[in-house]
Amino acid sequence: MDFSVKDFNVRLRTIRIWEVVIALVVAFFLTGFTCDYFGIYSGEAEYIIFFLYMMVFFAIASIGTHGFKDDIYGVFKASNLFKVIMIVIPNMLLAFFIQQHLAGFDAMFNNINLLALPVSDLAYEASNPLLFLFEFFSAIFIAPISEELFFRGILFNRLKIRKGVIFGVVVSSIIFGLCHFNYPDHLAHIIYTCLFGMCLCILYLRTDNLLINMFAHFLYNLLSYVIVYTPIGDLFLGGPFMDFTVIVLLFSIVFVPAYIFYFSIKLK
Repeated sequence: MDFSVKDFNVRLRTIRIWEVVIALVVAFFLTGFTCDYFGIYSGEAEYIIFFLYMMVFFAIASIGTHGFKDDIYGVFKASNLFKVIMIVIPNMLLAFFIQQHLAGFDAMFNNINLLALPVSDLAYEASNPLLFLFEFFSAIFIAPISEELFFRGILFNRLKIRKGVIFGVVVSSIIFGLCHFNYPDHLAHIIYTCLFGMCLCILYLRTDNLLINMFAHFLYNLLSYVIVYTPIGDLFLGGPFMDFTVIVLLFSIVFVPAYIFYFSIKLK
């Protein structure tokens, strides 16, 4: 990384992938040592500890940078909030559409339902509130920070510099999708995560503010939990607002691919 660069978002572009790999390996061993020393055997807790060690790397990488306060203000600008909503809602609905239509294929590997979590998992989490809190915290707070820093802040930036915008958008998003293979809906999750990753790459290109990406990612994951665990999902996915949902869904099926294609060409 180049410490002579003072802008945070530009500094991210100078971080090389091999530097991140070294940080990942160090964080992995430190996490193992910490968990063994304190007798921690929860996968979610280990993930949080690993994340905290990786945050040390990014904290070091951000030493001497400026513009962070402006980036925070930028998240709440009306134009940026509109950009966030325009990718989060369509991608959310498109995810459910893809999931439903690939359910038969994924059923060969897992017994899944429309909302990506098997009933058995829902019952297990309901009877283990601590596990649910760990998973909720990881999905809502840790994933948006860590995944945006790595997949958009570093991987996408490095690929874009070496091979161009389109290559960076496609390859970083495919890798992002493949890293979510361990979810119950396997293929469907890979596809709609990949599409969302492409939209996040474009959002980053349009705003040059990774905090906006983190907010969009946070909102997407939060809405997923709200739909799965609250009655709101029933209202929009089969309830009185179903007609409205179908209209937005039809728009989303066209909008998301068009959004990716248009801005990938425009911003390359």
